[in-house]
Amino acid sequence: MKVTFPFLAPPIAALLLSWSFFLPALSVHPETERLIQEICRRVDNFQFCNTTMNANLRADFEGIDDLAQLAILVALDNATRSKGYAEELARQETDKDLKFCLVICSNAYGVVNDSFTAAKTQFDGGDIAAVNESEKKAAQPIKDCDFSFTRTATRENPLLERNRQMSDLIQIALSALQNLLP
Repeated sequence: MKVTFPFLAPPIAALLLSWSFFLPALSVHPETERLIQEICRRVDNFQFCNTTMNANLRADFEGIDDLAQLAILVALDNATRSKGYAEELARQETDKDLKFCLVICSNAYGVVNDSFTAAKTQFDGGDIAAVNESEKKAAQPIKDCDFSFTRTATRENPLLERNRQMSDLIQIALSALQNLLP
């Protein structure tokens, strides 16, 4: 007869799961953690920055170069997903004014996507000044997206939180790059 203790499984699973959240943080090199803190102190939303950088950190990332590249990749991924989301909302929307705003936002995320695609290529080529210019260009389209919802009598902006996160990611990318600029 097999004896099992099912009441032990959930606590052990919970313990293992909680360790998995702390183990990556324990393996971060102290200098990398210091750089993340430095980057995040220069942005408006410290907690979002710190959480985002640590959540996307790989064990082989060391130094400001890797963190600047990480910020670019996270921003690019977010812009790509947000563009797709805005396009999907626009396709499904029947309200003419709201659909117009969503198309503006989809196009805005396209510009942000292009800016970070260029920034990635420029970073890989070592042209840090060009990366800085590309990242700076990404901020205005998100503001334009938000503004488009103030111009019509539509309901609330369904992209407001995504826009806020994108703006934060742009700030993070620019902050990470500051240590590389002459």
